[in-house]
Amino acid sequence: MERRRPLVALALAWIFGIAFSHEFDIDVKFQALFISLGVIFLLALLLFWLKRSAWLWMLFLLVAGLGALREAQSRMPIHELYSALDKLTHIRGLIVEYPSEQSDRTSFLVQPENLPGRIQVFYYHPNGSYEDLRYGDELELSAPLQVPWDFDGFNYREYLLSHDIWAIGTTWTARDIDIIKRDQGSPVLRWGYETRNQLFTLIDQSLAEPASGLLKSLVLGDRSSLEDGIEASFRDAGVLHVLAVSGLNIGIFIALFWGIFRLFRVSFTAKYLLLIPIVLIYLILVGWKVSLVRATLMFGFVALGWLIAERGWILKSWIDPLQGLSLAALIILLVTPQALYDVSFQLSFVATAGILIAIDFILPQFRDWKERFAYSLKIKSALLKNSLTRSTEWIFSLCVISLAAQIAVAPILAMQFHRIYLATLLANLIVVPLATLAIWMGVPMLMAALVTIPTFTQIFDNVETWLLSALIGTTQFFAVLPGGFLEIDESALTGFLVILPMLLSPYVIQSLRGFISKVRFY
Repeated sequence: MERRRPLVALALAWIFGIAFSHEFDIDVKFQALFISLGVIFLLALLLFWLKRSAWLWMLFLLVAGLGALREAQSRMPIHELYSALDKLTHIRGLIVEYPSEQSDRTSFLVQPENLPGRIQVFYYHPNGSYEDLRYGDELELSAPLQVPWDFDGFNYREYLLSHDIWAIGTTWTARDIDIIKRDQGSPVLRWGYETRNQLFTLIDQSLAEPASGLLKSLVLGDRSSLEDGIEASFRDAGVLHVLAVSGLNIGIFIALFWGIFRLFRVSFTAKYLLLIPIVLIYLILVGWKVSLVRATLMFGFVALGWLIAERGWILKSWIDPLQGLSLAALIILLVTPQALYDVSFQLSFVATAGILIAIDFILPQFRDWKERFAYSLKIKSALLKNSLTRSTEWIFSLCVISLAAQIAVAPILAMQFHRIYLATLLANLIVVPLATLAIWMGVPMLMAALVTIPTFTQIFDNVETWLLSALIGTTQFFAVLPGGFLEIDESALTGFLVILPMLLSPYVIQSLRGFISKVRFY
């Protein structure tokens, strides 16, 4: 039975409207007129009882118009702000995100008191003595402000604008920063910031560098103490997504606690009820990263759907992750339309969509293929036969999911970073399981360090160090692998962006499904 997915169409219409308004810089008054005409036209359609297809197209245009209007209303007066930069010698505002602290600099975001948007501030302290800055500090900044600049073909200004950041401030002295009040902002986020710093301290006490920096990045998304060479290895190997805390990391934590709850025979309903606060606490500890918000919203929708289905109000077959992904996109883009041009938003949603489509179209074909494969095995031991079949299924599923995600994000990587990663599929087969084990082992390691059990602490520290060292060694191997990635120039990029949609066409997907269904082992 074919599923109906109206939220997918609504999300696409909303995205189309935002993109149209952004690219053509449409005026708000024009969009309001456009929407008014659309509503009148819809009423006319209602009176004349036109065909359903016409209704759908008009609804699409109406939602697109609303998306365009929302984008225009949220747009900052960027030209006026840029022209006033020279006069802005003193800014009073609030630190609204967790500061990133390194040995020689601290970076943080300030929400100005009487101005829209936010300002990215870099506070350099190479001599080692510096002002301690925290989330929720209200301060006065005397540093000069600059318009963000582009570098290495990357549109840094557009990237910052997608995060509602329109200026950069730089200071080399604590005299430019006057802290007026402490402990402002959200009490929940203040707790998250303090707890996060306590976890950093525990990690530093348990592990030496570079393992401690890598674990901070894997678990809490903080790369401030990660060595540049290690981060470059993850990037060149095409597995940087492991360090960018996202839905993968939430999925790893959910799998860990799901397994623990299963050992105690906790019911499905209780599992979801217990996991919802765990996921929310993790979101608070890491910060409001768009990929994490997306994953949290998706999990919340699936959990809510399951709980409602348990009450018998809806069918369990109605629970659709692709619908949840679309609703998450609508909510984020309704609140922050500029997020559409955030690279992390694009990569997170497109990769997840690619995975869900592969699960929906490709993996179901594997069920028949798996049965034929198991039947073809001339092994008498049922246990060995079952283990081999399950291992093959796991490897195939991981390959399909990894390949689907890489194909989906390839155009974005090509456009934004002019690279296509060829060794990623093989690298993910090793790196993702290693990262999963490292994250799982990090939980009991931190718990043992917290309650100070010397014997267990030493064992967990040694195992965790070995896992993180293996992860670093694996990524370094794939990073220097000949042909691991391709640099794409402008001419090759055009051809690539033309060929890739052809490879993803319904005809090719249908042919692949037909090929899988015809594979024989006997």
